[in-house]
Amino acid sequence: MSRFIVKIPTDEDTLNPRPSLLCNLQEIRKVGCGGYVMLLANGIQMARLLRFSDQTRTIDTRARFIMLHDYRLFQPEMHYLWKRIVNVVFVRPLRNRRALDRRIQSEHGGTVYELSTVPFPIPLKGIFFSKILNFWQNGKFRTLPNSRKALFGDKTNDLQGQLMHVAVLEHTPAVFKSNVPAHTLYYGVEIELLKAIANVMHFRMSFYETPDAETERWGVQQDNGKLTGLLGEMREGRADFALADLHHTQYHLAFMDLSTPYNTECLTFLTPEALSDNSWKTLILPFNGEMWAGVLVSLFSVGFVFYAFSNILAYMHRHERAYRPDYDLLQRRRHRKQRRLICAKLHMVPFKRRPEPWHDPLPAQDIFDTFSGCILYTYSMLLLVSLPRIPAGWPLRVLTGCYWVYCLLLVVAYRASFTAILANPVPRLTIDTLHDLAASPISCGAWGEQNRLFLSAIGIVKLEHAPNAEDAVERVVEGMYAYYENIYLLRELRSTRKSEKARQTLHIMQECAVHMPVSIGLEKNSPLKPQVDRYVRALIEGGLTGKWLSDAIERFQSNVELPPQEATIDLKKMYAGLVALAIGYSVSIMALAAEKLYWRFVVETNPAFDKYLLGLRFSTRRG
Repeated sequence: MSRFIVKIPTDEDTLNPRPSLLCNLQEIRKVGCGGYVMLLANGIQMARLLRFSDQTRTIDTRARFIMLHDYRLFQPEMHYLWKRIVNVVFVRPLRNRRALDRRIQSEHGGTVYELSTVPFPIPLKGIFFSKILNFWQNGKFRTLPNSRKALFGDKTNDLQGQLMHVAVLEHTPAVFKSNVPAHTLYYGVEIELLKAIANVMHFRMSFYETPDAETERWGVQQDNGKLTGLLGEMREGRADFALADLHHTQYHLAFMDLSTPYNTECLTFLTPEALSDNSWKTLILPFNGEMWAGVLVSLFSVGFVFYAFSNILAYMHRHERAYRPDYDLLQRRRHRKQRRLICAKLHMVPFKRRPEPWHDPLPAQDIFDTFSGCILYTYSMLLLVSLPRIPAGWPLRVLTGCYWVYCLLLVVAYRASFTAILANPVPRLTIDTLHDLAASPISCGAWGEQNRLFLSAIGIVKLEHAPNAEDAVERVVEGMYAYYENIYLLRELRSTRKSEKARQTLHIMQECAVHMPVSIGLEKNSPLKPQVDRYVRALIEGGLTGKWLSDAIERFQSNVELPPQEATIDLKKMYAGLVALAIGYSVSIMALAAEKLYWRFVVETNPAFDKYLLGLRFSTRRG
């Protein structure tokens, strides 16, 4: 077995040891030394070393100790140590001059040594009286009648009905408080857990809250170094247990011991829901940005394609007629001859009606011959409006048919998605990830320095101290605040809101900021921790902690989520139609105004304009 020997000079200040001594003590603690033999003859030096070790945890107080008996170790200011160091044996030689002691020494020879220990679990009150275990002489024990044979027996297995002070803090789901006429009743997961441990270890409990529990709660570190609230109570050693939904973190371990975690809680944010309504965007919601980009590109490009095809066909037709100049002449002669023959058979005189002057002298054109016609008809096809007539050329007819198939598929997909959007409830704009929360303009609030340090480490720096949960929830309802707590408390805060506006606004972020283990607090360097850990693990394996947690949150768990909304069409969902109608009205009015201005300042000012012949194209008139 490993053995470390550390020599401490007589002039060593053990309350502030030199670095070499501190390094040795830390190395001994690191390897898990299970026993310490301390042979310091100076009781003051020994007391200061024990106090330093208790503050810095450089010595394992749950190990086994053998040390010299010295009355200076048992002063009232040292009594708190003997509540933590219980596996200890004090050795001192007996120098009593009574006849019986002299006879024992004369018969057996050698000095008799008294072996004693602390009277744990009996509480120390006033004067310290050690408990004698045995006597040692000549390398063997002088066992007393009815005495224990084991020097280091387990003193924490049976606490013999001792009263344990338990500091509690009301916090969901660990501790709940109910005020009855006679006294205050506490219940919750940690209350039931500690009651089960108390039944096995045979101790009684006295629950109480700190005087500043309403304002300070867990406690904060003040400028003068004083710690308030429950953490201050534990650091001062006035409580044996602490029940307050304590997170298993290094921050809390600096003031107390923590048991094996009995549960892992999801810590997240209570955030406001949609800060603005997006119903006006219903018309563009069926497609995403890439899809709309493709639709707009096809919408503008297809008109140019039709116009290009129409011009190419017209050019080819003119080119063909240029090579066959007599073709049209022969066709006209053939048509005139057939018409004369028909008229002769029917005894009719051929009559050719002269066109009216207001008729358009220009020849009839195809629907895709002009650029405006191409744009207008391709847009109308996308809206499933039929063409006035079929294009003349077969290439344009094939292109029109393919474009019709594309328009049908696009319109059917848009209609189906649009119908689903109108039938479903209004989408909720929520903050569900830490990335969204960090990118949002809202500020965050949480309790204490430990939460601020953690959230700052993950990138959320705009954190405020939130001493009151109710006030924090009201700020969340206003829309520019997020509150950080465990998910059970957030569900309770949301379900207990009376106003419908608050319940519609509050939203629990889906992503957990951290899955935090939760433990029961014990006094710093408490000797009860190994036994408590063992029983906590047994209760977890038995499923009792899960059952107690379900019972604690049952009263508000069923009232957390909002009832599902009916799939109805209301005016709010039709905001997009009203927006489109308003845009159409606005553009139409501007177009009408532009047309009237053009007619007034361009058409009427033309010298060829005649108000009596409005149907005649004055641009073709001469003089």
